[in-house]
Amino acid sequence: MANVHTDVNQIDLFELGTDKQQQEELSQQAADVVKEKIPAKKRKKGTGRMLLPENLRREIIVIEPTEDVTGCTIIGEEVTEVLDLIPAEFFVKRYIRYKYARANGEGIITASLPDRVIDKGIPSEAVIAQMVVDKYVFGLPLHRQIDKYRRLGVNVPASTASDWIMKGWQRLVPLWELLKLLILNQKYLQADESPLKVLDRDHKNGIHQGYMWIYNAPCDKLTLFDYRKGRDQSGPKQMLEGYTGILQVDGYSVYEKLFGNHPDILLVYCMAHARRKFVDALKYDKERSTYVLERMQILYALEQQMREEKLDWEEKTKLRQEKSAPVLLELKEWMTQQLPLVIPKSPLGQAIAYTLPRWEGLSAYALHGQIEIDNNLAENVIRPLAIGYA
Repeated sequence: MANVHTDVNQIDLFELGTDKQQQEELSQQAADVVKEKIPAKKRKKGTGRMLLPENLRREIIVIEPTEDVTGCTIIGEEVTEVLDLIPAEFFVKRYIRYKYARANGEGIITASLPDRVIDKGIPSEAVIAQMVVDKYVFGLPLHRQIDKYRRLGVNVPASTASDWIMKGWQRLVPLWELLKLLILNQKYLQADESPLKVLDRDHKNGIHQGYMWIYNAPCDKLTLFDYRKGRDQSGPKQMLEGYTGILQVDGYSVYEKLFGNHPDILLVYCMAHARRKFVDALKYDKERSTYVLERMQILYALEQQMREEKLDWEEKTKLRQEKSAPVLLELKEWMTQQLPLVIPKSPLGQAIAYTLPRWEGLSAYALHGQIEIDNNLAENVIRPLAIGYA
């Protein structure tokens, strides 16, 4: 193949990009290719469009035919709704306060500025609220928020953004205290805790292992988050000091040490945790483990049925007493009989040893329709932490 050499001097002096006409021609070519490769799909019979919320603002756009309609009569209309979005936009609020000199020369009158989250600070309450929600609700790290703001034309230093969020949280402390009061005045709570890695300059690895403790109120659908540096008993001991009511937990020993014999707290346990022990024992003793799991499934099937039928708590209480209580009693008697017959250190032996001493707390849910069979609601509340702190 002959060597090809291009002389730079032979390059014509014209625009190296594409002009507007070329861009339009290429766009049409691309559209034609797409039509060939992706033919229009026919909508399946019975499928409909997603319903758009009625509360959204409607912007009316009237499209008239290109043809002359003089003398024509409107006999109807075709309405098509398209979901649209206004992208986020930074803007500046400029407050102008006129100064008025009193006629008698006794001073100047000037209006007061509205309160701000950060006194004399740049951000409005809306900016700080958006940063907090993006970070802790939608799991958007601060550095990504800063990148997004930069694309919108505003450069916010990382230290400044962090300071805004911290000062924003300080303003939320009264709301947290109110939520705490509402939670601690509930008659039924669920408690759980989850490990959380936290940046720490003083730690040798730059990260320490913290814990987020949660106190969930299923009846009123309220949840309180309480961060602690450890998993010892100091957190729940301090938080639940003076609490009176029902407390549902997993088998973590801290709860049992603090509230197992508490005069004002009824400790209720999580059936799901007990069930997992017997699932783990299936490989060791399939027959006896299956016996327990099948009866637990009866209990859960009733709970599912009551949810689907949307029964009130009084109806749930009645059904649990009629259908769940006999199954619970049967399981207790069976485990009592089997305990001396199984090897203590075997998976099945450990499952029974874990479950039987806690059976009163595991069965307590059948006494009242508002108590949950397990602690899954509390665990579901914790799950988003894995996204927000990833």
